[in-house]
Formats: sequence, structure tokens, C-alpha cells
Amino acid sequence: MSNRNATVENALLSFFLAFAVMAKTVFSQDCQSTGCPGLKECCSSWGSCGIKDDQCGFWCFSGLCNLKNKSYGFDYNVSAGPRGPIESIVTPSLFKRIMSKVGNNCPAKGFYTHQAFISAVKSFQAYKGTVAKREIAAILTHFAHGSKGFCYKEDKATGRYCSPSKKYPCEPGKQYYGRGPLQSIRWNEYYGAAGIFLRLPMLKDPDMVAHSPEVAFKLALWFWTTNVRPALYLGFGETSKRVDGRLCDNLHPDDTKNLVKQYVDLCKILGVTPDEASTH
Repeated sequence: MSNRNATVENALLSFFLAFAVMAKTVFSQDCQSTGCPGLKECCSSWGSCGIKDDQCGFWCFSGLCNLKNKSYGFDYNVSAGPRGPIESIVTPSLFKRIMSKVGNNCPAKGFYTHQAFISAVKSFQAYKGTVAKREIAAILTHFAHGSKGFCYKEDKATGRYCSPSKKYPCEPGKQYYGRGPLQSIRWNEYYGAAGIFLRLPMLKDPDMVAHSPEVAFKLALWFWTTNVRPALYLGFGETSKRVDGRLCDNLHPDDTKNLVKQYVDLCKILGVTPDEASTH
């Protein structure tokens, strides 16, 4: 089993490395660090935001990338079975095992709770029946990575992150930096759109994400179901790029390695292989 896990980790890492090599051309990293403000915009490998093929096509770095004919030769199908109710997959003991690694000096120690996670997941139609164990492993991996091991509920790099928008105007004095378990979610347009979907005043009160663990999980799950879930069939590498394009550059190899290892380890705990579709 250890040999298989090593093979899987190497295969997944090759995705990130291959993409990093393709994107190694000299470029600005503006949107790769901050994300694009537009809900429909993509961040290109050259650091520019837009909706054209130059940004959303083959050289798309993150965002709503055009998935047509873009499998990179991998077919890991993160949404494949086996499946089960969310309560049977993420049990209190499993959640406690994950949170046991949160240090006592972490600002978010005790903030992220099992009850809040289960309640948030079940509030989405896509997860009210059975869910794929492999997808849950991917979700928990990215949530842990996005919050530095569930250590933080707010990004340390705060900022205004306000873009001109008639539909989602910024509230005076409010900041729309990353909060919750996916701190790559920034900008007023994301908070505004998520707030409408979740029926929460996130645009007027973005701080509510850092005050309620259930709201924090709901914001992250809204982003996942909207921007990441459509790419599950392309594998864990593609989901990682859509969560945070920086995971696919060649500047943070240790982060990438740790991300892949955690995903493989969680799949092992849940009794699924991360690299093969299952017919069970």
C-alpha cells in the first residue's frame, strides 16, 4: 500500500510540476497573489485577469478555466465512488483526529467544529444524499491548507479588496480579504454573490465569516460547489488550481508536496484510492 501511495503522490506532483514548467515564462504575479475581482474572470499564467481565451484557455492559471479538451493526460475522477452520507464519512472521531493537529497557539483553535461542518455540508443540495469519499478528502485537504491547518480563521494579509461593482458595492470601512477555511476567497464580488446564494449579509458584514464556524464553512463550500466541483472529473490537480493557482507554480514545492501527501493520507483513512475511479 505504501508503494501505491508513493506512486500516487508522484503522479499528482507531476501534474503540478508539468503545469509549473508550462507557466514558467516571465509574468507578473498580481492576480496569482490576490485573485481576480470579477466572478467570471480568469487569472492567466502571465498574471492578467480577463474572460477571453488568453486568460481562460490553455494558459489559465486559476478561476473559471475553460475545461474543454484539457485533461493533461490524467483521469483521477475525484467524484467517483464509494459514497455514503456525510455523517458516516466525516465522523466526530475523524474530525477530532484532524483537529488534534491544531496547535494551542493557533488563533482558530476550537473555532472549526464538527457540528458546523456537517450542518454546512448538508445545507447544499449536492450533498443532501450520499457524497463521494474522495471528494470529501479533497475538500478537507484544501480547507486545511487554506487555513494553515485550521490554525487561522482570517488571512494574516488583510486588505480592502474592493473592486468597482454596481451589483456588489463595497460597504464603507469593510474589507473583503480571505476568511474561513478557504482564504483564497477575496473581493467584494465573491462576498456579495455568496451572500445572495446563502441568504446572508456577507457584503455588509464580511466579518461574520470569522465569527461563525458554520458561515465560514458555508462560504468555502459555496466557492467549492461553484468554482471547483465542475472540474472534479479532471482530478485533484485541477481542483487545486481552481482553489488557489499558486499551488500550481514552481515557487512553493514544499506546499505542493504537503498538499498532495495530505490528500493521499485522507483517502487512505477513508478507504479509497485517490488515483482510480471506483465502481462500488
